[in-house]
Amino acid sequence: MDGAHQGDGTLAAPHPDSVAASSSPQRLSLEILYRAHFRDLARYIGRRFGSGPPEPEEVAQAAFTRLAAADNFASLDDPRGYLYSIACNLVIDHQRRQGHRNAIHRDLSYLDEYLLSESSPERVLLAKERFAIFEEALRAMPKMRRRIFLLVRAEGHAPRDVARQFGMSDAAIYKHVQRALEDCAYAFEKAERRG
Repeated sequence: MDGAHQGDGTLAAPHPDSVAASSSPQRLSLEILYRAHFRDLARYIGRRFGSGPPEPEEVAQAAFTRLAAADNFASLDDPRGYLYSIACNLVIDHQRRQGHRNAIHRDLSYLDEYLLSESSPERVLLAKERFAIFEEALRAMPKMRRRIFLLVRAEGHAPRDVARQFGMSDAAIYKHVQRALEDCAYAFEKAERRG
């Protein structure tokens, strides 16, 4: 683990002494940068993104950890700007992961409610019909869209991991998932109109 993320999706906050890089001049440079900008960075994150989660101080610490891991960060033209970019990206990544988790939980809770509600022959028949419509919509999708959709929504893979697997951008993966959802919604609307 690089110290920036913990297994539960929160940002780790290593001790300030552990932030320094291996070489002495780089360590000194990082310590100076840390003392000069840590509080300002945490305040900036708090103002821009709110008090958390993740906590602004955790984000600032994780940003310094990432900066320390960068090759020759001391040679950067604007290490402060780079540091702020890292911090913003960490928060945005965290928010995306949380949004994905929340969507999965919403989907699963809806399914639980539906399954736990009173089951009657009519509900069972309706569920079978809706599942058949869903399967038909899946079969009608382009193969790549269907595969990406199933990996992200059914198997729970992170969009970023799927993007790497297919050599695509994160945005392209989100677009495939969105279009797949639209395909499904259209199939259900079409079935409703047919009666």
